[in-house]
Amino acid sequence: MIGLLVTLHTPAQVIADTLRNVAGQDSVIRETVVIRDTIFLWLDEELQQEVHPSDVIYTKGVGRHNRGIMNYRFIPQGKWIGGLTASYIDFDSDDSRLLFSLIEGFDCHLRMMSVNPFIGYAVKDNLVIGAKMGYSHTVGQLDNVSIEIDDLDVSLRDMRYTEDLYSFALFYRSYVGVDKSRRFGLFNETTLAYNTGTSRFSREFDAEHKITDTTIHEGHLGINPGVTVFIMQNVSAELSFGVAGFKVRYEKQRNNLGESGSRHKSGADFKINLFNINIGITVCL
Repeated sequence: MIGLLVTLHTPAQVIADTLRNVAGQDSVIRETVVIRDTIFLWLDEELQQEVHPSDVIYTKGVGRHNRGIMNYRFIPQGKWIGGLTASYIDFDSDDSRLLFSLIEGFDCHLRMMSVNPFIGYAVKDNLVIGAKMGYSHTVGQLDNVSIEIDDLDVSLRDMRYTEDLYSFALFYRSYVGVDKSRRFGLFNETTLAYNTGTSRFSREFDAEHKITDTTIHEGHLGINPGVTVFIMQNVSAELSFGVAGFKVRYEKQRNNLGESGSRHKSGADFKINLFNINIGITVCL
């Protein structure tokens, strides 16, 4: 750890001849000027020592390209990690009146939350494989919205959507230790997940209250980079977010009027997903 230490450093001496007037006579006086350091930057002995070769992971360059990135051992081989990540998003139209000022009578509320416990094992230095489980809950309520553009007049009200999903996933994490103290690190997580659950969508339709229940089965392959920092000897805090993913989803629907149906859909995303930002705590043993 780098700190400031107030101390008297070894003095530096400067010897010089100075012309002075003493008792009415000009005299050459040899003076010794002592210069002292009162504050200097002091480095911990551990940081002053060279890094042991076993604490540096060497990565072979691809082709003729060598990025010169130093990768310090962050999660040693044979260690177990476990923890919990969570996310929570709450949006209310009352907090964004300026954004929706062109839409009359806009009144909605959205809440999303998820929790994901996980456990993993370091098969090599900075390489972890593991499994995680999760639960997510989504509620969207649209009480009223009116849009008038020229001859177009659209009005929606009393719409509500709820979704509950349970997931099981396998993940692969590769860490990069960015400092010699092995306190700060970056990681990239690739996840293969299976999600299942139900949703309900209710709305007014032809003066009737229509409810549609859906059973969901979903497969998802995602890439989630993040940053982690050890806040205690074996405890770290981490932040991750989704940037890319491929999803396949199957839904089977049935409403209160006796109608039923199903659909398949798939898609890929290559952007930062603001609805997939997770903050968590990890324990390394």
